[in-house]
Amino acid sequence: MKYLRVILILCLLILPAAAAETPRPAESPVEAPVDRLEIDDAVKQASPYYVMLVGTDDERENLLGYIDRSPRSAEEKEALNESLREIWRKYPVVHEIDGAVTRIAFAPAAGENPVLTDEENARLAEITRAMAEEFATPPTGTQATWYDLSIWLVKTDGQGSEVWNRTYPGGDSADVASVLQAGDGGYLIAANTGFRDALLIKTDADGNEVWRKTYGGPDWDTVRAVVATGDGNYVVAGSTGWTPEKDTRSAWLFKVAPDGGEVWSRTFPGDGLFTTVDLAADGGFILGGNRNAGTDDAWLVRVDRDGREEWNRTIGGNDSGIVDNVISTQVDGGYLVAVRNPWEAARSGTAAPIRLFKTDPTGEVLWTKTLDGMDGGTGATLLVVPGGGAVGYLVAGGAFRPGSDLPGPCLIKVGGAGDIAWTVTPEVPGGALLVTSAVAPSPGQYAVAGTVYAGGPHDGWLVLVDHRGNVTAARSFGGDATDDISALAATADGGYILAGTTRSFGENGWTAPARAPGFGALAATAACGIALLRRGVRRG
Repeated sequence: MKYLRVILILCLLILPAAAAETPRPAESPVEAPVDRLEIDDAVKQASPYYVMLVGTDDERENLLGYIDRSPRSAEEKEALNESLREIWRKYPVVHEIDGAVTRIAFAPAAGENPVLTDEENARLAEITRAMAEEFATPPTGTQATWYDLSIWLVKTDGQGSEVWNRTYPGGDSADVASVLQAGDGGYLIAANTGFRDALLIKTDADGNEVWRKTYGGPDWDTVRAVVATGDGNYVVAGSTGWTPEKDTRSAWLFKVAPDGGEVWSRTFPGDGLFTTVDLAADGGFILGGNRNAGTDDAWLVRVDRDGREEWNRTIGGNDSGIVDNVISTQVDGGYLVAVRNPWEAARSGTAAPIRLFKTDPTGEVLWTKTLDGMDGGTGATLLVVPGGGAVGYLVAGGAFRPGSDLPGPCLIKVGGAGDIAWTVTPEVPGGALLVTSAVAPSPGQYAVAGTVYAGGPHDGWLVLVDHRGNVTAARSFGGDATDDISALAATADGGYILAGTTRSFGENGWTAPARAPGFGALAATAACGIALLRRGVRRG
């Protein structure tokens, strides 16, 4: 079997979507390939269309074939083909194979810090439009670029059944980081527009857009987490100011008012980012992420209610990786931290476990626990078990299972001293579920959300489990194209709000294309690789 290439993603993204906004039946699970794909961050930063750069010779010929089958004139198709070849010659990539891992990086011939020009990006945008036209069938087919996504919001009742869903323009390569219910009953979505600008969208209680605002400067700005402050405001965490010349970025924290107006903005010098934020007992905030100072270190930062630093420390030693989630443990004023190391997993070619750290209010570690049953490549979400106090935490993530090379959901109940009460790996009927978010709305009730990869266009899923981890309900959401759920929150009425991106619905959704390529399990694994890459991992 050939090693995976991201070009398969392009083919997956243009699969047809249904017109009706109703869940479709789950597809049968298929055997997945064993290959893992990693793309160096320099490739992703070089262009919003980075997936156009990384194919093998055969895959590039397939892309040129899509141009040839578009309804453009012969002269225009030849010009587009030559433009694509010229970009490939200028920005060559190499594919390094290490066991079951394929790493894609720029070849030295591309230069020290290759970044596509505006003109080159415009040419790639036009090429993607030509490729997409090959799959549109007038008058019902809707033409859209491969990169146009709609941001997607789904409201459910307490049993996970859909109440309504809404879409909002997202643009090229948009992704959703977080969602929460606002004090007025509406919802706040934290997202990214093509990995260039931070985006907040505020809706009313019925999902109608009230306002949207972007934040950041001319460089690469991203958000990864948002928390309500209790006074109607919001604090957003991420990174800002990445430049290819400096190859660095700053961790970024900013506060916005209920109308989206910026209240204050703080940056933390050095090559770092924040991936998670939680409200502390005194109204300040605890932040986690990664800082590179010669080694990739998991990083904790404590700030006051105005975002001013009180202390910061690395956790887990040198090259510990990245803080995937941190939560306040209100019973003792300390924190519970989940750390993973995707870079170590890449180097070794094996799964790297999640490590838990329990700290006091100053960040001093009280105990540690290695969760060998949970794969650190997929990340983890931490929850305080309702009613559990100091004796109950839940860790939701992923674990590889015998006979499958895609991660399924894994839930681990941990006691107050780090003892493991139980571990379950719930079965999801749709296929391999990559868990992206989890909530514990009430004692003995948990919900996890994510995307199921089952050998074709994938769907978002919501899975409800009881106090022992038994599945009580599993719901799929999506159409016939690629739909992802990446954020989840419990709502005041006992239901749930899910957020992600969709190609099935919205202004860029496909209504009735005539044909589409089928790539089966290869496409599913390629899609899973992209989802893992989006979870804050920066260095390949």
